[in-house]
Amino acid sequence: MTIASAAIHPWIGVAVILGAFVLLFAGVAVYARAGGPPEITRKLVHAGSGILTLAFPFLFRDAWPVLLLTGASAALIAAIKFMPALRRRFGGAVSGVDRSTLGELYFPVSVALVFWLTRGAHPLLFVIPILVLTLADATCALVGGRYGTIRYEGASKSLEGSIAFVVVAFFCIHVPLLLWTDLGRAETLLISSTLALLVMLLEGSAWRGLDNLFIPIGGYFLLRAYVTFDAPQLAARLAVTLTLVASIVVMRRRTTLEDDSLVAGAFLCYIAWAIMGWRWLVAPIVVFVGYKWLSPPTPDNSRRMHDVPAVLSVWAGALAWLTLAHGTHDDALLLPYTIVFASHLAIFGLSRLAYQFRDRSLTVLFSRAVAASWIIVMVPFVVTTSPGASDIAAAVSIVAIALGAAAFVGVCDIRDAPQTTRRWVYQAGAAGIASLASWLILVAVRRSWP
Repeated sequence: MTIASAAIHPWIGVAVILGAFVLLFAGVAVYARAGGPPEITRKLVHAGSGILTLAFPFLFRDAWPVLLLTGASAALIAAIKFMPALRRRFGGAVSGVDRSTLGELYFPVSVALVFWLTRGAHPLLFVIPILVLTLADATCALVGGRYGTIRYEGASKSLEGSIAFVVVAFFCIHVPLLLWTDLGRAETLLISSTLALLVMLLEGSAWRGLDNLFIPIGGYFLLRAYVTFDAPQLAARLAVTLTLVASIVVMRRRTTLEDDSLVAGAFLCYIAWAIMGWRWLVAPIVVFVGYKWLSPPTPDNSRRMHDVPAVLSVWAGALAWLTLAHGTHDDALLLPYTIVFASHLAIFGLSRLAYQFRDRSLTVLFSRAVAASWIIVMVPFVVTTSPGASDIAAAVSIVAIALGAAAFVGVCDIRDAPQTTRRWVYQAGAAGIASLASWLILVAVRRSWP
């Protein structure tokens, strides 16, 4: 899909957009000082700015005018947000809500990135992600704030807001595709339904305003892929997406993950499946199930305490191997990818056992956690992969898992590991060490394999 834009002189376009933005901001600031609700004023700026940016593909061919405009708006918002004098005068328009968020700054950044990615392509690839961010996200916040009664645990979001998001996002995607492309009606419906649900997962898993980055950028990459698929391929993706959404509903009261982190994990599982196939879902699923087998069933262990940073810690190393495998087409990298999850399971299990059984030998608990994690994760790995060097490497990868768990024990008090960002960084690093060790084992086995 390509189309030439009817671009005008860039400086005229910059002047028009900048003037419109200043008028919008000034009007909202007046409304805020007159007593307008903070959430309403923020969303007026959000929606108004989004509508203005929809003109970018038609006004500009080069990236520099967009970078200039988004940079200027980001600088203005940052000044108002962080400079007391400006904040007192204009802060009601962008920072009146009582929560920590940088969403206002992420918005222009995401617009610039999506424009950069879509230069020379059909404007649809820019318009749809920004339209979803502009209308669906704003509607979600307003409906959730006004009518939200079923709140997500661990996030300032609600089921009612998510439903509103999906409905509005569907039409933001479906109508442009129907009117602006030659895609069939079945393909258009499938793309709109699947993308609306997936972007809703992105919105539900974001925190501190990161949905303003996740929605347009994630929406762009998904849309770019979907417009090349036929109806059966799109139907398969819709089926997987519906399965993930149903799993969230069923499991939300049976897991230690908070709602936003459960949604984040489901979306990452979809990415793993979409990029590399079903075998890359085995490790995260068995860890999700196997966690309870290693964690003593006490009320304290059963409460929902793991947030999005915890999920990102588990997936950080896995995403690196997933990306490398996608780029190199090397399916053998499934082993270090899997070891990331096995190592995290060993660390989680050891920390739980060490906390619960303080009078028991740490060596005994360490051995139990490592051995159980190896069995829980690596047995399914061997069963679902073809016989070869990877299976032999998997057989001795218990050494790598033990190395990862030992690395974590060396930097954290394993009997009282707090749920902090520092802990998740250390744990991600320890799992990364384990996966690198397993990769070295794999390389060694490959060289000796006939």
